[in-house]
Amino acid sequence: MSHKKDIAKILITGPFNAGKTTLIKFISDEQTSGKDVQATDALAQYKSMTTVGLDFGILHVDDELDVHLFGTPGQARFNFMWKILSKGALGTVFLVDSSSQRAIDEGKLMLEFYRDLSDMPIIIGATKRDLPDARELGDLACELNIGDTVIIPCDPREKDDSKMLVLALLQEIIAQSMDFDDDLDL
Repeated sequence: MSHKKDIAKILITGPFNAGKTTLIKFISDEQTSGKDVQATDALAQYKSMTTVGLDFGILHVDDELDVHLFGTPGQARFNFMWKILSKGALGTVFLVDSSSQRAIDEGKLMLEFYRDLSDMPIIIGATKRDLPDARELGDLACELNIGDTVIIPCDPREKDDSKMLVLALLQEIIAQSMDFDDDLDL
C-alpha cells in the first residue's frame, strides 16, 4: 500500500543572476528545466541565458514530505510571473548576489513586492560570497532593509547549503503556523 506524501510549495526567487536556477538544479531529486532564452538587454553582460518562465524541481525531504520548488524569473519585466507563481506557496527562499550593488538594489525592491503580496515567511540566501565585492551579512541585511528576516550565506552549487536554506524556511513556516494556532486559542 503506497502512502501519499505531503507536498509543500516553496518559491525560489530573487534578482537576476542570483543563483535561482542553479539552486533548483543542484538541490532537486527530480527536475523539470525552465525556459531559458538568450539575454539580449543590458543584463547580457552578466550572463548569456536567462529564465523567462519558471524553473521547477522536487526535493524529497523524507518519506512524508516532498517540497516543490518554483523558481521565478529575476527580471522585473517578468514580475507578472512572481504573483502567479506565489499563489499557494508556503514560503519564499529569496536569493541575492551579495557582491552586486545592482542585485542588492533590485533585491530591496523585490522584497518590498513580496512583502506587499503576502505575509508568507521569507529566508534570505546570500550568494556569491566568494567574490571580492561580497558584502558582510550585516551590511547586506541593512542594505536590503530586512529587519528580523533570517539571512544565511549560500552557495547554490552546494546541495547542503541549498537544502539548509529550504529546511530553515520550513522551520519558519512551522513556527509561523504555530504562532497563528496560538493566536486562535485566545
